[in-house]
Amino acid sequence: MLGCNNKHHSQTVYFGIAQKPQTLDPRFSSDAASERLNNLIYTPLIFFNDDFSISSNILEVNKISSKIFSFTLKKNPPKFHDGEVMGVDDIIATINHLIGLKTSPFSYDLREIKQIKKISNIKFEVYLSASDHNFLTKLSFSILPKSLIEKDHNFASNPIGSGPFEFLSAKPNISVRRVLDGQVIEFVEIKDPTVRVLKLVNGEIDILQNDLPLELMNYLMEHDTINCKLTEGVNVSYIGFNFKDPLLKNVKVRQALSLAIDRTSIVNYFFNTKTRLATQILPPEHWASQDLKMNEYNPSKAREILSEIYPNKLIHLTYKTSTDPFRLKIATIIQAQLADVGINLIIKTLDWGTYFSDIQSGNFQLYGLTWVGIRNPEIYEKIFSSKFIPPLGLNRGGYSDPSMDLYLNEAKMSNDWSDVIHTAYKKIGYIPLWYEGNFVAHKNYISNFEIYPNGNWDGLTSVRKVL
Repeated sequence: MLGCNNKHHSQTVYFGIAQKPQTLDPRFSSDAASERLNNLIYTPLIFFNDDFSISSNILEVNKISSKIFSFTLKKNPPKFHDGEVMGVDDIIATINHLIGLKTSPFSYDLREIKQIKKISNIKFEVYLSASDHNFLTKLSFSILPKSLIEKDHNFASNPIGSGPFEFLSAKPNISVRRVLDGQVIEFVEIKDPTVRVLKLVNGEIDILQNDLPLELMNYLMEHDTINCKLTEGVNVSYIGFNFKDPLLKNVKVRQALSLAIDRTSIVNYFFNTKTRLATQILPPEHWASQDLKMNEYNPSKAREILSEIYPNKLIHLTYKTSTDPFRLKIATIIQAQLADVGINLIIKTLDWGTYFSDIQSGNFQLYGLTWVGIRNPEIYEKIFSSKFIPPLGLNRGGYSDPSMDLYLNEAKMSNDWSDVIHTAYKKIGYIPLWYEGNFVAHKNYISNFEIYPNGNWDGLTSVRKVL
């Protein structure tokens, strides 16, 4: 019995999410929810497979050299949701537009493009000003209609893409319709995980994915009206530092923090069985990943290090996190572990918008976050190069180290990132925590929903609801 709410008898699939997307404009997506939703509405030029190799549903790619690439449009290109068929002109217009859009995160990645030459209605070539071994990995942006780019269309309020779903409405919740068969998906923001779980059990939503503590996952697994599934994940959770801070600029303090956190116990008691401890940003299956020793848990050594630097002194640090109850719980556990070595960790919770804004502006001492969708080792350049300290880039903690800059320059030329990754590891550029395992739960009248290692929402392209 599903209840009396008319929603329960609707063919609409209600997808419960912890955080609504911050923007529907794919040019400016920076949060995970926005990227995942825009991936459904738009068609990316290239996409990544589970093994981090690249593919494209639009183009055949021919690498002529490390500076010249040829692209040929495949047969039967997708249609934009306004009815126009995607063509080479739309692709070229999108690339040129993103190059000039300095407020977009894609602008920097495309900076080396010197020329785009249209060869025919199905073929174009891209010429780079410098060799770029990872150029193709930077083409994972959404293709926009040339006509709408020229009209300065507001994609944030009225997204028009060519993906498997077309946008319907943003009020009261964001809803999209599957182009293939008209299936409607509504994204229901429910911040509290307990409330989200109860709404699933009561049939007020049909599916939820991730963002749950272990006890709620176990609770759902016991319900015979709920189907659950677990998979390994590739998105890394970590603790970030402000390197301009008088305390945190000292590598010994960062080392003590790393030694004081018992990540193994946290994972064993609070995360699902598919969660893996992390030593670096890139997951083990990534081609650039390095074989690093797991971070040691040694509170005695942490106390010894801190007593040498600050004898008889209690250290005070502020840790920022979101208001999500589970993230707050993890922060509280870390707080207790750090107190054991003489660090008074003050936890400051903020709503997501304020929290993410503070991280972007460098307004923090410590923070906890998860990197989502990292596929290119050049992420290390963006967060550790002294050239990328805001407002010029993503080095929000203000990390500056001449040796790291040297290794980054060498890695850009050789595509060997081992020295960079080992340096970030040795100098505690951040504290890698874990690759959180993915969890999905849905009512048993839902079928064909797949869950992916990167936690995206592509399972909605095949989901069915049979009441």
